[in-house]
Amino acid sequence: MSQIFRLNRRAVLAGGLAAPFVLRSPFAFAATELRLTHPADTSHPIHSAAEAMAARIAERTGGEITISIFPSNALGSPTDTAQQTRLGAIDFILMNPANIEALSNSIGAINIPYQFDDYAHAHRVLDVTARDWIEAQLMDAGFAWIANFEWGFRALSNSRRPVNTPEDVTGLKIRVPPELAIKAAFEALGASTQTVAFQEVYLALANGLVDGQDNPVSTTFAAKFYEAQDHLALTKHIYATIMMCANPRVWNGLTEEQRAIISEEAATAGAAAREAVQSSEEDYITQMEGLGVAVTRPEVEPFRARMEPAYAQLRAALGEETWTTWAELVEAGKA
Repeated sequence: MSQIFRLNRRAVLAGGLAAPFVLRSPFAFAATELRLTHPADTSHPIHSAAEAMAARIAERTGGEITISIFPSNALGSPTDTAQQTRLGAIDFILMNPANIEALSNSIGAINIPYQFDDYAHAHRVLDVTARDWIEAQLMDAGFAWIANFEWGFRALSNSRRPVNTPEDVTGLKIRVPPELAIKAAFEALGASTQTVAFQEVYLALANGLVDGQDNPVSTTFAAKFYEAQDHLALTKHIYATIMMCANPRVWNGLTEEQRAIISEEAATAGAAAREAVQSSEEDYITQMEGLGVAVTRPEVEPFRARMEPAYAQLRAALGEETWTTWAELVEAGKA
């Protein structure tokens, strides 16, 4: 079981974790109970993969490590839970790197629009060519990287018209999360954007506050956004990853063997989530079509050609060094 204890001010400052709240020490006893938070619905492949991972970790450690999973942002918004993980109130998190852009400006490069050719290209970059760079950015921001999971390529849904060309996006009012890359991409296409918390998106769509939203197909299906949307365009404008990270203090407090087991099972779960997200996309699309949603598959190049204003904005935000370094890593990942 976890121990609850208070660190005095001197101890907190010595650990670089000055914060006015209670920190947990999960290492006082042989049995360690940890918490993992993620934003996905319980019907999403990410949650299934996380549950399987937790079960295998408990089995392989003989019950020394148990992980309780909190889905659907149960412990707070994505930004809040990222901060809680960084400070040690949460042990593990499955997060989109965009959630920590305030802590690591550079990490936002992962979400540059239309930079990945396909899933294989994205995986080569995140897993191989840019892995060390990403891990360093996360560590600088206060997170220990463990494994890559997957949201998938984002698609645009709306209630007004089919989207086949960039011009079809012009004039739409699109809900966006608080992520610069997504906002910049839609504004480059002539849409207006409005930031709405994920928990409020369904109501915003149903009430006509916004015309549409963008998310990976699996998320649009799991959240039932299709009930308030007549059209879905597979625009693939941004590849969205989910990364499993830990609070460094928690991670370093585990034994080497425990870290190895968690890393292995997280990698297995991440691969399973990727496979499930990709293999389920066409099934979700078919189901939504059966419910009356008109699905289009626009050519990507005309959309990419309209991204120059977004690229200029992101380049300025990221800085020239990050922009150039990341571009080289993305290029190195091409087949």
